[in-house]
Amino acid sequence: MRSLRNIVFWLHLVGGCVAGVVILTMSVTGALLAFERQITVAVDTPVVLQSQPGTVSETKLEPILAVLQNSGRGVPNELVLHNSAKAPVEARFGRQSTLFINPWTAEIVGQPNESLREFFGSVERIHRSLGLGMQNAMGRGIADGANLIFLLMVLSGMYLWMPKAFSFAALRIRLFFRSGIKGRTREWNWHHVIGMWTSIPLFFIVLTGVIMSYPWASNLLFTMTGSPVPTNGFQGERGPRSSGGGRGTQRGPSANDSQASDYRSIDELVQTAKQQTPNWKSISVTVPRPQDRMLNISIDKSVGGQPEQAFQVVMNRQSGNVEAVKRFSDNSTGRKLRAWSRFLHTGEELGLFGQIIGAIACLGAIMLVWTGISMALRRALAQFEFPNNQAQIGTQETEAISK
Repeated sequence: MRSLRNIVFWLHLVGGCVAGVVILTMSVTGALLAFERQITVAVDTPVVLQSQPGTVSETKLEPILAVLQNSGRGVPNELVLHNSAKAPVEARFGRQSTLFINPWTAEIVGQPNESLREFFGSVERIHRSLGLGMQNAMGRGIADGANLIFLLMVLSGMYLWMPKAFSFAALRIRLFFRSGIKGRTREWNWHHVIGMWTSIPLFFIVLTGVIMSYPWASNLLFTMTGSPVPTNGFQGERGPRSSGGGRGTQRGPSANDSQASDYRSIDELVQTAKQQTPNWKSISVTVPRPQDRMLNISIDKSVGGQPEQAFQVVMNRQSGNVEAVKRFSDNSTGRKLRAWSRFLHTGEELGLFGQIIGAIACLGAIMLVWTGISMALRRALAQFEFPNNQAQIGTQETEAISK
């Protein structure tokens, strides 16, 4: 048993020394990204003062499209309506740009803060590729490899955390911080206490990171659940939000105008879709082309980050009937787990509480790296200064356990 513990210890130590700096980088950036959604909404979204009596259910999207075309802005890919009288309608032109529109006056009232977007974009690039670019194979490979090592360290840390002989004293120094200690004994105490309290959230954060990083790990979810493995990779990590390029063109008369005149208005179809879920939080409408017979609408009952709360409705533009409803429950078990992985990684699946836990776990990981590297350096220095007295290091740990 002792030989196994020694092997696990040295694997844990070597893994931390090899990947520690990268793990530290991902932990710092992970903490910075923890509340990106809330910060972005608070800074970006202007407060719209309702200029006329009415409710959100009466918001019209057709006039907004007309204003955008007449102003030379072009046709957006998507319009997003929020169930709040103070929130603007979002006109999204793919990933290129977004405009905020007053739902009552169809007036353009702002757009996302570019500095904030660049900041979070830079932090995410550092988090996922050490700042070398999302498509950089070396940057992504190093970050992904360090995350995989981190998973093994979390698992080995759980094993090493268990005392050799269970007792109240041994558990106490692993569960609670101690005062009046310093040096390596203090770092040992901090490393164990922080590791214990953050091990579970860190396990899920790192595991889901591995699933998103490696196709073999993602495919394993489908294989283990007996679900068909996607042939073109998993899609839909970020929910219903459009990822295509903006159209950005104006539409003049065309041969399809006569056919389009038989179609029901987007507002009428959206109103029908709203009746599917009275407690909706946001509705995303994919702006159709004149010849499109179907209208795709995504309805989300959460503020985002909870895929099981969102579903898609396909509506016939001629009859106004609901042609299909795609709910999260309709997905295979593999697809459900893959979608949950994306938002468990950020904590958003559990709402604000999950994001807070995720942020605390990232801060804990920073301390784990610092205390781990510090103890490793102390061990190396002791070996260098006292090559024949290596037992001195073990004595410190024995004293820490006995107190």
